[in-house]
Amino acid sequence: MRVVVVGAGLAGLSAAESLARGGADVVLLEATDRVGGRVRTVTLGDHVVETGAEWVDSTHWRMHELMARYGVEREGEGMVWSTIRRWLFWDGVRYAGEHIADVDPGAIDELGRFDEMVDATGDAMTDPSRPSTHPDAARLDSHSLADVMDELELGAVARLFARRNSQGEFAAEPHDVSLLFVAQQRAQERFELERMGVEFRAHRVAGGLSTIVEGLRRDVVESVDVRTGAPIVWIDQSVDSVRVGTVDGSVVEAEHLVLAVPLGPLRTVDFRTPLPDDLHRAVHGLGWGHITKTAVRFARREWLRGYGTTDSVSQRLYEPTIDQAGETGVLMSYCGGDGGLELASRPEAERIATITADMRRVHGITADAIGALSQAWPEAPFARGAYSVYRPGEMLQYWDVLRAPWGRVHLAGEHVATCTGYMEGAVESGRTVAARILAD
Repeated sequence: MRVVVVGAGLAGLSAAESLARGGADVVLLEATDRVGGRVRTVTLGDHVVETGAEWVDSTHWRMHELMARYGVEREGEGMVWSTIRRWLFWDGVRYAGEHIADVDPGAIDELGRFDEMVDATGDAMTDPSRPSTHPDAARLDSHSLADVMDELELGAVARLFARRNSQGEFAAEPHDVSLLFVAQQRAQERFELERMGVEFRAHRVAGGLSTIVEGLRRDVVESVDVRTGAPIVWIDQSVDSVRVGTVDGSVVEAEHLVLAVPLGPLRTVDFRTPLPDDLHRAVHGLGWGHITKTAVRFARREWLRGYGTTDSVSQRLYEPTIDQAGETGVLMSYCGGDGGLELASRPEAERIATITADMRRVHGITADAIGALSQAWPEAPFARGAYSVYRPGEMLQYWDVLRAPWGRVHLAGEHVATCTGYMEGAVESGRTVAARILAD
Protein backbone atom coordinates (compact mmCIF):
# COMPACT_ATOMS: atom_id res chain seq x y z
CA MET A 1 0.00 0.00 0.00
CA ARG A 2 1.31 3.44 -0.92
CA VAL A 3 0.31 6.48 1.15
CA VAL A 4 1.10 10.16 0.60
CA VAL A 5 1.29 12.28 3.77
CA VAL A 6 1.22 16.04 3.29
CA GLY A 7 2.75 18.08 6.10
CA ALA A 8 5.73 17.21 8.31
CA GLY A 9 4.53 18.66 11.59
CA LEU A 10 3.89 16.36 14.53
CA ALA A 11 0.70 15.04 12.94
CA GLY A 12 2.35 14.20 9.61
CA LEU A 13 5.48 12.75 11.20
CA SER A 14 3.37 10.59 13.53
CA ALA A 15 1.19 9.37 10.68
CA ALA A 16 4.20 8.62 8.45
CA GLU A 17 6.01 6.74 11.21
CA SER A 18 2.97 4.62 12.11
CA LEU A 19 2.19 3.87 8.48
CA ALA A 20 5.77 2.86 7.70
CA ARG A 21 5.90 0.61 10.76
CA GLY A 22 2.70 -1.00 9.51
CA GLY A 23 4.32 -1.85 6.19
CA ALA A 24 3.07 0.99 4.00
CA ASP A 25 5.19 2.69 1.33
CA VAL A 26 5.07 6.31 2.47
CA VAL A 27 5.91 9.57 0.71
CA LEU A 28 6.00 12.60 3.05
CA LEU A 29 5.64 16.00 1.37
CA GLU A 30 6.53 19.14 3.31
CA ALA A 31 5.97 22.61 1.87
CA THR A 32 8.80 24.33 3.77
CA ASP A 33 12.49 23.50 4.14
CA ARG A 34 12.09 22.26 7.73
CA VAL A 35 10.02 19.73 9.64
CA GLY A 36 8.08 20.43 12.82
CA GLY A 37 5.28 22.70 11.64
CA ARG A 38 4.10 24.86 14.52
CA VAL A 39 6.79 23.42 16.80
CA ARG A 40 9.79 25.70 16.41
CA THR A 41 12.55 26.04 18.98
CA VAL A 42 15.12 28.82 18.59
CA THR A 43 18.06 30.07 20.62
CA LEU A 44 18.56 33.60 21.91
CA GLY A 45 22.11 33.78 23.17
CA ASP A 46 22.50 30.92 25.66
CA HIS A 47 18.76 30.42 26.02
CA VAL A 48 16.23 28.10 24.40
CA VAL A 49 12.89 29.64 23.47
CA GLU A 50 9.74 28.18 21.89
CA THR A 51 8.28 30.40 19.19
CA GLY A 52 5.39 28.02 18.65
CA ALA A 53 3.97 25.26 20.85
CA GLU A 54 5.48 25.42 24.32
CA TRP A 55 3.83 23.21 26.94
CA VAL A 56 3.38 19.48 27.55
CA ASP A 57 0.62 18.78 30.05
CA SER A 58 0.72 15.93 32.57
CA THR A 59 -2.20 14.34 30.68
CA HIS A 60 -0.38 14.32 27.33
CA TRP A 61 0.71 10.70 27.51
CA ARG A 62 1.65 10.39 23.84
CA MET A 63 4.03 13.32 24.14
CA HIS A 64 5.47 11.81 27.31
CA GLU A 65 6.08 8.58 25.41
CA LEU A 66 8.02 10.50 22.76
CA MET A 67 9.98 12.35 25.43
CA ALA A 68 10.96 9.04 27.04
CA ARG A 69 11.91 7.57 23.64
CA TYR A 70 14.29 10.43 22.87
CA GLY A 71 15.57 11.03 26.38
CA VAL A 72 13.93 14.45 26.74
CA GLU A 73 13.40 15.68 30.31
CA ARG A 74 10.77 17.98 31.74
CA GLU A 75 12.03 21.42 32.73
CA GLY A 76 11.26 22.95 36.13
CA GLU A 77 8.36 22.32 38.49
CA GLY A 78 5.67 22.96 35.93
CA MET A 79 2.71 25.32 35.85
CA VAL A 80 -0.83 25.07 37.19
CA TRP A 81 -3.11 27.25 35.07
CA SER A 82 -5.92 29.49 36.24
CA THR A 83 -7.72 32.51 34.87
CA ILE A 84 -5.95 34.65 37.49
CA ARG A 85 -2.26 35.11 36.83
CA ARG A 86 0.48 36.07 39.29
CA TRP A 87 0.29 39.81 38.75
CA LEU A 88 -1.70 42.48 36.91
CA PHE A 89 -0.67 45.60 34.99
CA TRP A 90 -3.66 47.91 35.01
CA ASP A 91 -3.92 51.55 33.99
CA GLY A 92 -0.17 52.11 34.20
CA VAL A 93 0.35 50.39 37.58
CA ARG A 94 1.65 46.87 38.28
CA TYR A 95 -0.06 44.90 41.06
CA ALA A 96 1.18 41.65 42.60
CA GLY A 97 -1.44 38.91 42.85
CA GLU A 98 -2.37 39.60 46.47
CA HIS A 99 -3.09 43.24 45.62
CA ILE A 100 -5.43 42.68 42.67
CA ALA A 101 -8.32 43.26 45.06
CA ASP A 102 -6.98 46.81 45.54
CA VAL A 103 -7.96 47.50 41.92
CA ASP A 104 -11.40 45.90 42.19
CA PRO A 105 -12.46 44.20 45.46
CA GLY A 106 -15.01 42.04 43.65
CA ALA A 107 -12.78 40.81 40.81
CA ILE A 108 -11.50 37.63 42.50
CA ASP A 109 -14.98 36.43 43.48
CA GLU A 110 -16.31 37.25 40.02
CA LEU A 111 -13.56 35.22 38.39
CA GLY A 112 -14.20 32.34 40.77
CA ARG A 113 -17.84 32.22 39.67
CA PHE A 114 -16.78 32.53 36.04
CA ASP A 115 -14.32 29.61 36.31
CA GLU A 116 -16.90 27.46 38.11
CA MET A 117 -19.54 28.08 35.46
CA VAL A 118 -17.13 27.50 32.57
CA ASP A 119 -15.62 24.35 34.09
CA ALA A 120 -19.08 22.94 34.86
CA THR A 121 -20.02 22.91 31.18
CA GLY A 122 -18.04 19.68 30.74
CA ASP A 123 -19.55 17.83 33.72
CA ALA A 124 -22.33 16.16 31.72
CA MET A 125 -20.11 15.15 28.78
CA THR A 126 -19.34 11.44 29.07
CA ASP A 127 -17.46 11.03 25.78
CA PRO A 128 -15.16 13.94 24.79
CA SER A 129 -14.66 12.40 21.35
CA ARG A 130 -18.39 12.81 20.67
CA PRO A 131 -19.40 16.26 21.96
CA SER A 132 -22.77 16.07 20.19
CA THR A 133 -23.86 13.53 22.84
CA HIS A 134 -23.76 16.20 25.56
CA PRO A 135 -27.38 16.50 26.80
CA ASP A 136 -27.23 20.28 26.41
CA ALA A 137 -25.15 20.31 23.23
CA ALA A 138 -27.36 22.56 21.12
CA ARG A 139 -27.65 25.31 23.72
CA LEU A 140 -23.96 25.24 24.60
CA ASP A 141 -22.92 25.37 20.94
CA SER A 142 -25.10 28.43 20.39
CA HIS A 143 -23.41 30.31 23.23
CA SER A 144 -19.90 31.66 23.74
CA LEU A 145 -17.52 32.52 26.56
CA ALA A 146 -18.59 36.14 26.09
CA ASP A 147 -22.16 35.14 26.91
CA VAL A 148 -20.99 33.75 30.27
CA MET A 149 -19.07 36.95 30.95
CA ASP A 150 -22.18 38.99 30.22
CA GLU A 151 -24.47 36.71 32.22
CA LEU A 152 -22.26 37.09 35.29
CA GLU A 153 -21.90 40.82 34.66
CA LEU A 154 -18.15 40.71 35.12
CA GLY A 155 -16.53 43.99 36.07
CA ALA A 156 -13.73 45.54 34.06
CA VAL A 157 -10.85 43.78 35.85
CA ALA A 158 -12.47 40.33 35.87
CA ARG A 159 -13.46 40.84 32.25
CA LEU A 160 -9.85 41.60 31.30
CA PHE A 161 -8.62 38.40 32.97
CA ALA A 162 -11.34 36.32 31.29
CA ARG A 163 -10.61 37.88 27.92
CA ARG A 164 -6.86 37.36 28.23
CA ASN A 165 -7.47 33.75 29.24
CA SER A 166 -9.57 33.21 26.10
CA GLN A 167 -6.95 34.90 23.93
CA GLY A 168 -4.31 32.64 25.44
CA GLU A 169 -6.06 29.28 25.76
CA PHE A 170 -8.09 29.47 22.56
CA ALA A 171 -6.13 32.14 20.63
CA ALA A 172 -9.46 33.87 20.08
CA GLU A 173 -11.78 36.49 21.50
CA PRO A 174 -14.42 35.24 23.99
CA HIS A 175 -17.27 35.75 21.51
CA ASP A 176 -15.47 33.41 19.08
CA VAL A 177 -15.33 30.40 21.42
CA SER A 178 -18.24 27.94 21.49
CA LEU A 179 -19.24 26.87 25.01
CA LEU A 180 -19.64 23.33 23.70
CA PHE A 181 -16.00 23.47 22.62
CA VAL A 182 -15.04 24.61 26.12
CA ALA A 183 -17.13 21.77 27.57
CA GLN A 184 -15.34 19.27 25.32
CA GLN A 185 -11.93 20.60 26.33
CA ARG A 186 -12.75 20.46 30.04
CA ALA A 187 -14.23 16.96 29.74
CA GLN A 188 -11.18 15.70 27.83
CA GLU A 189 -8.82 17.01 30.50
CA ARG A 190 -10.93 15.57 33.33
CA PHE A 191 -11.15 12.19 31.60
CA GLU A 192 -7.38 11.92 31.21
CA LEU A 193 -6.63 13.16 34.73
CA GLU A 194 -8.95 10.52 36.19
CA ARG A 195 -7.76 7.76 33.87
CA MET A 196 -4.09 8.44 34.50
CA GLY A 197 -4.46 9.28 38.19
CA VAL A 198 -2.28 12.39 37.95
CA GLU A 199 -2.52 16.01 39.00
CA PHE A 200 -2.46 18.69 36.35
CA ARG A 201 0.87 20.31 35.52
CA ALA A 202 2.18 21.89 32.34
CA HIS A 203 5.89 21.63 31.62
CA ARG A 204 8.38 22.95 29.15
CA VAL A 205 11.00 20.46 28.05
CA ALA A 206 14.75 20.70 28.46
CA GLY A 207 16.53 21.56 25.24
CA GLY A 208 13.31 22.55 23.48
CA LEU A 209 10.50 20.73 21.73
CA SER A 210 12.43 20.58 18.48
CA THR A 211 14.51 17.79 20.05
CA ILE A 212 11.38 15.61 19.86
CA VAL A 213 10.72 16.66 16.29
CA GLU A 214 14.32 15.88 15.37
CA GLY A 215 14.05 12.43 16.95
CA LEU A 216 10.91 11.68 14.97
CA ARG A 217 12.53 12.98 11.81
CA ARG A 218 15.50 10.64 12.25
CA ASP A 219 13.18 7.68 12.76
CA VAL A 220 11.01 8.58 9.79
CA VAL A 221 13.73 9.16 7.21
CA GLU A 222 14.97 5.59 7.67
CA SER A 223 11.82 4.21 6.05
CA VAL A 224 9.95 7.13 4.46
CA ASP A 225 10.59 9.14 1.29
CA VAL A 226 10.70 12.66 2.77
CA ARG A 227 10.56 15.58 0.33
CA THR A 228 10.86 19.13 1.68
CA GLY A 229 10.17 22.30 -0.29
CA ALA A 230 7.25 20.53 -1.97
CA PRO A 231 3.98 22.42 -1.44
CA ILE A 232 0.97 20.77 -3.06
CA VAL A 233 -1.27 22.69 -5.47
CA TRP A 234 -3.94 20.19 -6.51
CA ILE A 235 -5.60 16.92 -5.50
CA ASP A 236 -7.88 14.49 -7.26
CA GLN A 237 -9.08 11.01 -6.45
CA SER A 238 -10.81 8.08 -8.09
CA VAL A 239 -12.30 4.89 -6.74
CA ASP A 240 -8.87 3.21 -6.71
CA SER A 241 -6.33 5.97 -6.08
CA VAL A 242 -5.59 9.57 -5.19
CA ARG A 243 -3.14 11.90 -6.93
CA VAL A 244 -1.34 14.99 -5.64
CA GLY A 245 0.37 17.65 -7.72
CA THR A 246 3.20 19.75 -6.28
CA VAL A 247 4.33 23.24 -7.19
CA ASP A 248 7.28 21.94 -9.26
CA GLY A 249 4.97 19.90 -11.48
CA SER A 250 5.59 16.52 -9.84
CA VAL A 251 2.67 14.14 -9.42
CA VAL A 252 2.49 11.49 -6.69
CA GLU A 253 -0.12 8.74 -6.86
CA ALA A 254 -1.11 6.49 -3.99
CA GLU A 255 -3.95 4.47 -2.50
CA HIS A 256 -4.47 6.94 0.36
CA LEU A 257 -3.72 10.58 1.12
CA VAL A 258 -3.25 12.10 4.58
CA LEU A 259 -3.62 15.88 4.72
CA ALA A 260 -1.75 16.72 7.93
CA VAL A 261 -1.80 20.46 7.38
CA PRO A 262 -3.68 23.40 8.94
CA LEU A 263 -6.90 24.28 7.19
CA GLY A 264 -5.75 27.77 6.18
CA PRO A 265 -3.21 26.57 3.61
CA LEU A 266 -5.55 23.75 2.58
CA ARG A 267 -8.12 26.34 1.49
CA THR A 268 -5.83 27.38 -1.38
CA VAL A 269 -5.46 23.86 -2.81
CA ASP A 270 -7.31 23.02 -6.05
CA PHE A 271 -9.56 20.02 -5.35
CA ARG A 272 -10.08 18.75 -8.86
CA THR A 273 -12.42 16.17 -7.42
CA PRO A 274 -14.73 18.61 -5.60
CA LEU A 275 -15.11 18.31 -1.85
CA PRO A 276 -18.56 17.27 -0.63
CA ASP A 277 -20.58 20.31 0.42
CA ASP A 278 -20.46 19.61 4.15
CA LEU A 279 -16.71 18.98 4.11
CA HIS A 280 -16.11 22.08 1.97
CA ARG A 281 -18.04 24.19 4.50
CA ALA A 282 -16.03 22.71 7.38
CA VAL A 283 -12.62 23.13 5.73
CA HIS A 284 -13.36 26.71 4.73
CA GLY A 285 -15.40 27.67 7.76
CA LEU A 286 -13.70 26.36 10.90
CA GLY A 287 -12.32 29.10 13.13
CA TRP A 288 -8.57 29.56 13.42
CA GLY A 289 -6.96 31.32 16.35
CA HIS A 290 -4.23 33.95 16.09
CA ILE A 291 -1.06 34.15 18.19
CA THR A 292 1.98 36.42 17.92
CA LYS A 293 4.84 35.56 20.28
CA THR A 294 7.58 38.14 20.82
CA ALA A 295 10.67 37.24 22.86
CA VAL A 296 13.22 39.79 24.06
CA ARG A 297 16.51 38.88 25.74
CA PHE A 298 17.71 41.35 28.35
CA ALA A 299 21.12 41.65 29.99
CA ARG A 300 19.51 41.29 33.45
CA ARG A 301 16.26 39.73 34.69
CA GLU A 302 14.43 42.81 35.97
CA TRP A 303 10.86 41.51 36.19
CA LEU A 304 8.40 39.73 38.43
CA ARG A 305 8.31 35.96 38.21
CA GLY A 306 5.28 34.14 36.88
CA TYR A 307 2.63 34.87 34.27
CA GLY A 308 1.28 38.39 34.25
CA THR A 309 -1.83 39.89 32.72
CA THR A 310 -1.68 43.37 31.21
CA ASP A 311 -4.17 45.79 29.77
CA SER A 312 -1.48 46.75 27.26
CA VAL A 313 -0.42 45.52 23.82
CA SER A 314 1.66 42.66 25.31
CA GLN A 315 -1.48 41.02 26.77
CA ARG A 316 0.44 38.44 28.81
CA LEU A 317 4.08 38.53 29.87
CA TYR A 318 6.16 35.68 31.28
CA GLU A 319 9.73 34.38 31.38
CA PRO A 320 10.24 31.22 29.31
CA THR A 321 13.83 30.96 30.59
CA ILE A 322 12.86 30.90 34.27
CA ASP A 323 14.42 27.43 34.68
CA GLN A 324 17.49 28.20 32.56
CA ALA A 325 20.69 29.42 34.17
CA GLY A 326 22.51 32.69 33.58
CA GLU A 327 22.34 36.38 34.47
CA THR A 328 20.59 37.21 31.22
CA GLY A 329 17.03 36.11 30.58
CA VAL A 330 14.23 36.22 28.03
CA LEU A 331 10.84 37.84 28.51
CA MET A 332 7.97 36.72 26.27
CA SER A 333 4.81 38.47 25.12
CA TYR A 334 2.01 36.06 24.22
CA CYS A 335 -0.55 38.03 22.23
CA GLY A 336 -3.68 36.28 20.98
CA GLY A 337 -7.04 36.86 19.35
CA ASP A 338 -7.63 40.21 17.68
CA GLY A 339 -4.51 41.67 19.31
CA GLY A 340 -2.36 38.85 17.98
CA LEU A 341 -3.77 39.35 14.50
CA GLU A 342 -3.23 43.12 14.57
CA LEU A 343 0.31 42.78 15.86
CA ALA A 344 1.05 40.17 13.17
CA SER A 345 0.17 42.69 10.47
CA ARG A 346 3.22 44.80 11.37
CA PRO A 347 6.83 44.15 10.24
CA GLU A 348 8.86 42.08 12.70
CA ALA A 349 11.16 44.98 13.64
CA GLU A 350 8.14 47.12 14.53
CA ARG A 351 6.60 44.31 16.58
CA ILE A 352 9.84 43.88 18.52
CA ALA A 353 10.18 47.62 19.15
CA THR A 354 6.57 47.91 20.33
CA ILE A 355 6.74 44.95 22.69
CA THR A 356 10.19 45.85 24.04
CA ALA A 357 8.94 49.32 24.94
CA ASP A 358 5.87 47.84 26.60
CA MET A 359 7.95 45.37 28.61
CA ARG A 360 10.09 48.24 29.88
CA ARG A 361 7.00 50.21 30.85
CA VAL A 362 5.33 47.29 32.62
CA HIS A 363 8.37 46.08 34.57
CA GLY A 364 10.54 49.17 34.69
CA ILE A 365 13.33 47.34 32.87
CA THR A 366 16.53 49.35 32.38
CA ALA A 367 18.82 46.52 31.19
CA ASP A 368 19.97 46.43 27.58
CA ALA A 369 17.98 44.37 25.09
CA ILE A 370 20.57 42.03 23.56
CA GLY A 371 18.46 39.96 21.19
CA ALA A 372 14.87 39.51 20.10
CA LEU A 373 12.53 37.75 17.71
CA SER A 374 8.83 37.79 16.91
CA GLN A 375 6.85 34.91 15.42
CA ALA A 376 3.56 36.00 13.87
CA TRP A 377 1.67 32.78 13.16
CA PRO A 378 -1.18 34.46 11.24
CA GLU A 379 1.40 35.57 8.68
CA ALA A 380 3.16 32.20 8.37
CA PRO A 381 2.14 31.08 4.85
CA PHE A 382 1.81 27.37 5.65
CA ALA A 383 0.11 27.88 9.04
CA ARG A 384 -1.99 31.06 8.69
CA GLY A 385 -2.77 31.02 12.37
CA ALA A 386 -1.97 29.30 15.63
CA TYR A 387 -4.49 26.49 16.09
CA SER A 388 -8.17 25.72 15.61
CA VAL A 389 -11.01 27.21 17.62
CA TYR A 390 -14.59 26.03 17.23
CA ARG A 391 -16.77 29.13 17.21
CA PRO A 392 -20.46 29.15 18.23
CA GLY A 393 -22.41 26.81 15.96
CA GLU A 394 -19.33 25.07 14.55
CA MET A 395 -19.03 22.10 16.90
CA LEU A 396 -22.25 20.41 15.84
CA GLN A 397 -21.76 21.44 12.22
CA TYR A 398 -18.07 20.57 11.69
CA TRP A 399 -16.74 18.21 14.39
CA ASP A 400 -17.85 14.87 12.95
CA VAL A 401 -17.49 15.93 9.31
CA LEU A 402 -13.80 16.82 9.67
CA ARG A 403 -12.99 13.52 11.39
CA ALA A 404 -14.54 11.24 8.77
CA PRO A 405 -12.52 10.08 5.72
CA TRP A 406 -13.53 11.40 2.32
CA GLY A 407 -12.98 8.44 0.06
CA ARG A 408 -9.20 7.93 0.11
CA VAL A 409 -8.47 11.30 1.70
CA HIS A 410 -7.99 11.68 5.46
CA LEU A 411 -7.47 14.84 7.52
CA ALA A 412 -4.96 14.88 10.37
CA GLY A 413 -3.80 17.60 12.74
CA GLU A 414 -4.81 19.03 16.09
CA HIS A 415 -8.02 20.37 14.54
CA VAL A 416 -9.38 16.83 14.09
CA ALA A 417 -8.15 15.37 17.39
CA THR A 418 -10.00 14.81 20.64
CA CYS A 419 -7.20 16.76 22.34
CA THR A 420 -7.82 19.71 20.05
CA GLY A 421 -5.33 22.57 19.92
CA TYR A 422 -2.33 20.72 21.38
CA MET A 423 0.75 18.83 20.23
CA GLU A 424 -0.79 15.81 21.94
CA GLY A 425 -3.73 16.13 19.58
CA ALA A 426 -1.46 16.34 16.55
CA VAL A 427 0.23 13.06 17.51
CA GLU A 428 -3.15 11.52 18.37
CA SER A 429 -4.62 12.42 14.99
CA GLY A 430 -1.64 11.13 13.01
CA ARG A 431 -1.70 7.77 14.75
CA THR A 432 -5.50 7.52 14.48
CA VAL A 433 -5.49 8.11 10.72
CA ALA A 434 -2.62 5.66 10.20
CA ALA A 435 -4.48 2.93 12.13
CA ARG A 436 -7.59 3.53 10.00
CA ILE A 437 -5.66 3.25 6.75
CA LEU A 438 -3.73 0.15 7.80
CA ALA A 439 -6.99 -1.52 8.76
CA ASP A 440 -8.43 -0.87 5.31
